[in-house]
Amino acid sequence: MSEQPIRVGILGLGRSGWGIHRRVMAGIGDRFRIVAVTDALPERLSRSAAEIGCRAYRNVRALLADPEVEMVVVSTFNHLHAPHALRALAAGKHVLCEKPFGLTTADVDAMSAAAAKAGKVLAPFQQRRYERDFNKVKEIIDSGLLGRIVHVRTCWQSFKRRWDWQTTRRRAGGALNNNGPHPLDHAVALFGEDVEPEVWADAGCYLCSGDAEDHLKFILYGKNHPTVEVELTDVWAYPQDRWTVAGTRGGLRGNEKRLEWRWIEMEKLAPRPLDLQPTPDRSYNSEKLEWQTDAWEPSGAVQAGGAGAAPPPDAVLALYTDLYGAIRHGTPLRVTPESVRRRVRVMEKIRAAAGIAVGG
Repeated sequence: MSEQPIRVGILGLGRSGWGIHRRVMAGIGDRFRIVAVTDALPERLSRSAAEIGCRAYRNVRALLADPEVEMVVVSTFNHLHAPHALRALAAGKHVLCEKPFGLTTADVDAMSAAAAKAGKVLAPFQQRRYERDFNKVKEIIDSGLLGRIVHVRTCWQSFKRRWDWQTTRRRAGGALNNNGPHPLDHAVALFGEDVEPEVWADAGCYLCSGDAEDHLKFILYGKNHPTVEVELTDVWAYPQDRWTVAGTRGGLRGNEKRLEWRWIEMEKLAPRPLDLQPTPDRSYNSEKLEWQTDAWEPSGAVQAGGAGAAPPPDAVLALYTDLYGAIRHGTPLRVTPESVRRRVRVMEKIRAAAGIAVGG
């Protein structure tokens, strides 16, 4: 007998609930089936429910009372993610929670405790951890080919004005909470997971209509770890490479469309002992370097993008595949609440350093 699809209720039918979660589940109906939805806009709710072919509830409470709903996707306003996840877990539902996965570590701890008490799966929607370019960058760094990594820079840059709810602190909007969880998740992984990084950060609101930051720069640093620099901004007319990596044997640059890297086989170079005498020809030291090179391009269509771009469908599908295994077969999640808690802790330090209010 084949397994029944997981019956899903979606809280919020905006860009994420409709454009990401509803879309991916439409293609994997053998594993996930949407049976109920709710939304803040009544007309959008009824129209969306009719298109899906599911029940429409006027509020969260009514949807959570539906006994057929096994799993809830929380894709409401940022400041409501943790409260809605807690209510869903208390109602005995599995939960997939959009980013930001709690605004504070206290939120994450409360959600994790509620999931343990209910015996339900709690999954953060940190889908960009599955991105192909990020995983290729991490693979090259971890291989040691580039030597000791000194500096990593990742850029999510664009130039645009926004005037929606995600530009307001009252709904926990702003660069850090909106898109920030993704490059920050990458940055924490590339910094190293053995110690908590020190943080420098700066933020400002320049083009958006709300009071939340639309320009954010932060740096993670620590002894014996690379400096990891992130720029997440809507005030950048000339976007730069998404990835830049500097190591003691070489470096890497590129984006989701193409990565290229080069390195030196240092063991083949002549020794260069320190010479304290003046250079006879008054020149700077120089030597010919024989670079080794390689490059990577994803197979198939390019699916990822930087700031504000929709997540790559294959990364979303990979997360949903893991989630199905966790709910139906008890297999471990790749992206756990515990791993995201570390990212949320660094997010708290960024807020403190940049003077960003928590929101909500």
